[in-house]
Amino acid sequence: MKRTCVEAVLLAAGYSSRMGELKPLLPLGGTTVIRRQVEMLQSVADRIIVVTGYRGEEVEHHLSGSGAYIVQNPRFGEGMFTSVKAGIRSLKPETDAFLILPVDYPLVTGRMIRQLLKVYEGSGDCLVAYPSYRMRKGHPPVISASCTRRILAYDGELGLKGALKAFDGFACYMETEDMRCVMDMDTPADYRKILAALAVG
Repeated sequence: MKRTCVEAVLLAAGYSSRMGELKPLLPLGGTTVIRRQVEMLQSVADRIIVVTGYRGEEVEHHLSGSGAYIVQNPRFGEGMFTSVKAGIRSLKPETDAFLILPVDYPLVTGRMIRQLLKVYEGSGDCLVAYPSYRMRKGHPPVISASCTRRILAYDGELGLKGALKAFDGFACYMETEDMRCVMDMDTPADYRKILAALAVG
């Protein structure tokens, strides 16, 4: 059986306005949020695309030598979905599936993504696979490359969530008790929770 070629799109373009500091460069686990994510994704993806925007040169310099492929999104100020589209447009033609991970979810593990990929690959007609924690969709979704045209064509107000709604009939879910797939980081209080969760393992 042919091995699935998987790319990862890591979204790191936002203003981090509610955090008050640049989220990708916040310290976490002896490194930074974004370095930790890139290193984790290297264990599950054939290539990592990091989409930058606000203070993009700073983020790119920080990732020098990491092996990540940097895409600058000049339209990042128009919202996260413009960064999703920028990442999708940078996928290689041979890519079979891709995952999308916002920098806001720094505790997602390679182990969970590997399990999610098994669910995706084992479900013959699945186009989008989600981790699910107690009936809540988590991150990252794994998306078939066959969905890219419709995602890029979507111009509704709901962003990625709205674009993926078209594939609800072909979605599959991996139930998990790992709540890290729903732990996001928008505010200093969220960041403190992330640090506390990391400390207890």
